[in-house]
Amino acid sequence: MEHARNLLAALWRAADHWPERMAAHWQDPAGHVERSLTWRELEDRVVAVAAGLMAGGVLPGDRIGVMVRPCVEWTVLDLAVLAAGAATVPMPPGQGVAACHRALRGTAPRMVFVESGGDAMTVARATGGAADPPQEMFVLREGGLQVLTSWAVPRDRDAVRPYAERVTTTTVALFDRGAAAETHGPARPMTHGEVGRAAVRLGALLGVSGPGRTPGPAVTVGPLHRLLPHLMQFAALEAGRSLAFSRRVARPYAAAG
Repeated sequence: MEHARNLLAALWRAADHWPERMAAHWQDPAGHVERSLTWRELEDRVVAVAAGLMAGGVLPGDRIGVMVRPCVEWTVLDLAVLAAGAATVPMPPGQGVAACHRALRGTAPRMVFVESGGDAMTVARATGGAADPPQEMFVLREGGLQVLTSWAVPRDRDAVRPYAERVTTTTVALFDRGAAAETHGPARPMTHGEVGRAAVRLGALLGVSGPGRTPGPAVTVGPLHRLLPHLMQFAALEAGRSLAFSRRVARPYAAAG
């Protein structure tokens, strides 16, 4: 990843080399059944959402807020935002207006994605007096991603990967608020290169990735609004390891069999 042009390179490589291999799996909370995506299906979802973002007017350098609990949609949104040349603003779900306000301070997101109507109310209250409030808000439980992807036409989707491959390592990828709740300054921007290098170091430290490694067991990631689980997501992608999503994760991240 350190030598890749951007953080999307691992996704494209995995989709090209192992299109039918499992990329993500989780338990559907509605039907209590196991669901999964292959690398090709994950790429298709990322491309569809990125095309919707671009059709909706998202431009390089825009910020996109994501306030969603650990789920495959979080990863899809995160990668789609990067593919559109924008940056993710991770927001803590279910922690109230003050935490939401802290997460957004200094970022002015163009769009925000939330999980529920209650989360949407929290964001609305946190940004009500902002000079640049979000222009669009999408609620996942109310079909927000379907609405977004419906804005794009097939030629928009065809343009996503060539466009995303031009994103450079110096482009801002995400904003890190930091672990301290009392942090009052603006969130710190991290470029594709900075995130990639940090993810490689963390993955090597925890045995998720490393020179000559073949894809191993799935990696279960925890709350992705926190930096370490977020980096683990990218370390797993770089190593070609599938992601497992659980609402009940004891640790922020863990290698799972």
